[in-house]
Order: sequence, then structure tokens, then C-alpha cells
Amino acid sequence: MPKDEHSKIMPDNEFYDHEGPSGQQSPECSILNKRFILETLPPRSTTSDKYLDFCESSVKCGVQVIAITDLPMGSSRTSPIAPAHMLVERGIDVLMHFSRTTRNAIRIEGDLIASHMLGIKNILILSGDDPRNGTYPFSSSVEDFTIYDVFKLAKLLNEKNEDLAGVKVYGKFSFCPGGVFSPHEGDYRQTLERMNGKLANGCKFFISQPVFSQQEILDFLEKAADIRNESNIYVAIMLFETRSQLEYFSKVPGVFVPKEYFRYESDEALKQFSLKRAILMVEKLARYVDGFYLTSTTKDLETIKAISDVVLDSYQN
Repeated sequence: MPKDEHSKIMPDNEFYDHEGPSGQQSPECSILNKRFILETLPPRSTTSDKYLDFCESSVKCGVQVIAITDLPMGSSRTSPIAPAHMLVERGIDVLMHFSRTTRNAIRIEGDLIASHMLGIKNILILSGDDPRNGTYPFSSSVEDFTIYDVFKLAKLLNEKNEDLAGVKVYGKFSFCPGGVFSPHEGDYRQTLERMNGKLANGCKFFISQPVFSQQEILDFLEKAADIRNESNIYVAIMLFETRSQLEYFSKVPGVFVPKEYFRYESDEALKQFSLKRAILMVEKLARYVDGFYLTSTTKDLETIKAISDVVLDSYQN
């Protein structure tokens, strides 16, 4: 239907609540009071029972927020919007990954609005993994928006009820957007510049790339003191349950696994060493950061509970 005919039949504001913020600050983010986030992969299935059971069991083990990835490693999976909504409906706090390079500008805005409509307000805004390395090598990355544009869009929706084109969007928005950072880059000033750019456009918290060295992240946090004062910082920790896992993730860009992990040939020995290192990391870093983010490499509930106990105890003392 031609645009002018459509607008005569259905005005933009016909079905919408006209109430919305008028220049006020976005509401407080509940996720900023949480200490332990568990990353999960959305199912590659039409059924969700097994995935939801795992998430609910993880929460019983002390996990406070379930993070859901968005097409990780360019692999085709369920959109995170569906499982995120299901978890929200069960009263579980959710952090949904939101990748920009697998969406054009219109889809980015549409998916943000749809997510909020379904109760998903905590979003981790990412560029996303290169789809050409995943299920469909012929896929293309979309660069309609920069990472800062997506943050700015969420900020405008929160504060002015409008999008980047200045078009009115009706309703009340309360997104809590977060970003990622890498403490591993040679020129830390570039990392700080990117983090400051996200902060300027409404970012409320940051999650690191997986960290294996306490001193490395402490050195970075010292340089990022101003950012630390304006946002929450969560450190990602990665455990390995199998040797094949270790070898795979050691080749992933942004993951720098120390040599000592490769000394262990058996899966069980590697798993125990990995757990001990992670617990030590939490104990040493808890006083300097706002919480921890356990990557999806761990699905063992006993291991998750062991990490959770240490994390939560560290912030109670």
C-alpha cells in the first residue's frame, strides 16, 4: 500500500499510549545492583524447556542475571528476544545481547522497540561476531549504524521518545544499555576512547572480554578510573571443561589464554585448574569491580554454584 494511503487509514499514533518521558533522566537500572551474571547460548531448537530448566537451575545456584547471546560466532540460532521474554515472564533478570552488524537501521530500531514491549530492558550492545565466519559464509555485515548510534538510539528513546531521525515513538522506555571492552589491546587509549564514546551516548555498565590475568585488568582499571566512577564494571571469567573447548576458544579473537592452561591433557584436570584460577580471580578482584560475568563455556551446575558462592560471599564481607 502506498505510504500516503496508509497514513490516511492508520495514523502513526492511533494505537499508542501518548504518555512518555519529557526530558527526564532514564530510570535506575536494576542490573547495576547485581553481582553475578551467567552467559547462555539461546537454543537451536523450536523447544525451550531444556534451556529454561537450565536457567532456572542456575538461578537456584546463585546466578542473579541470565545473559543471552545474539548469534554468537556468526552461528544461526534462535533470536535472543524469544528466550529473554520467556525468562522475564518467569521473573528472572535478563541481559540480552544486541548485535548491530546483523541488522540494518530499521531492524535495529524495530527489534529494540519489540524487546522493550516484551519486558526486555537490560541490553548489551555489541558490534557482533562476523557472520562470514559462521553458518552462512556468504552473509554480509551491515554497517548502517555505528556502535555509538545504537547507544544514542536507546538513549533518545529513554529520554525523548524519539529515534535518530527525530520521529516520535510512543510509550515509556527504560532501557539499561551496557557495552563491552577489551583490556588486552596494546594501545589502551583507544579502548578508553571507545568506552568514553559509549558513556557519552548513555552506556551504564561495561563487561570485559575474558580475563585471565589479575594484574592486567587492575592495570587497565587504574587507567580507566574516570570511567570506573561513572559506570559499573564487570569482569568476564572463562572456564574450560574440556581440552577441545580450550583449543577452540584460544583461537577466538579477543581471548588470550595463558600457556599454563595447555599443560593439562585430561579434561578433568583442566576443569579443576580452570575453576581454581577463576575462584582466585574473583577473590582478588571483587574489591575493585562491581561483579563478574561467567561465560557460556561452563554448563556444569556444581561449577556454577562454586563460582556463585565465592562471588556473592566476596560482596557480603
